[in-house]
Amino acid sequence: MIIYGTKPVHLKTVENRIVKCGNCDTQGHMAFYYSSSHFHVFWIPMFPYRRKGGSSCTNCGEELKPKQMPEHVKRAYKETKKEVKLPIWQFSGLALIALLIAYSIYASGKTSDQKDAYIASPRTGDVYSYETENGYYSTLKIAEITSDSLYVIPNEYEVERAYGIYKIDKPENYASDYIYGISRDEIERMYVDKEIYSIEREDE
Repeated sequence: MIIYGTKPVHLKTVENRIVKCGNCDTQGHMAFYYSSSHFHVFWIPMFPYRRKGGSSCTNCGEELKPKQMPEHVKRAYKETKKEVKLPIWQFSGLALIALLIAYSIYASGKTSDQKDAYIASPRTGDVYSYETENGYYSTLKIAEITSDSLYVIPNEYEVERAYGIYKIDKPENYASDYIYGISRDEIERMYVDKEIYSIEREDE
């Protein structure tokens, strides 16, 4: 269950010693206050979406929203509002998402480089996950390596979804009496064409 909602936060109260109150006509008792509401997910602030505020006279106690203010009070309120900045922490969620995306891109590139290295320098025991001709998914385990070919043991089982490979990648599913060779060129073609989409190496 995703918990989300909104929350108002007081930003700042600014006293104005120049503007006269439109109600009691006194000067030096006007204060402007500002708040910001932000959207949050699991109580993590994502981004602010609305700023509100008002005025308060400490002499007569009159409180007004911007639409209710006399024109001279509204002008001073708007000018002061320009100086009130949104706190950076209200963008914490967006910053976190940006970091996760950046890390995902970095990790994806690192994984791709690793797979390139595995294809270029295969080892006995490497397991290739691949898409079969009939649209299912299975694995091949390298049993022997020569200068121009890889001799592999096919997995006896297939799965319908790529993410289900872990269910069949078990030692007992590779029949050691059935080994066949695939040229290195063909292996590289399968990798480039993304038929081979994942490579696992036991010691890394």
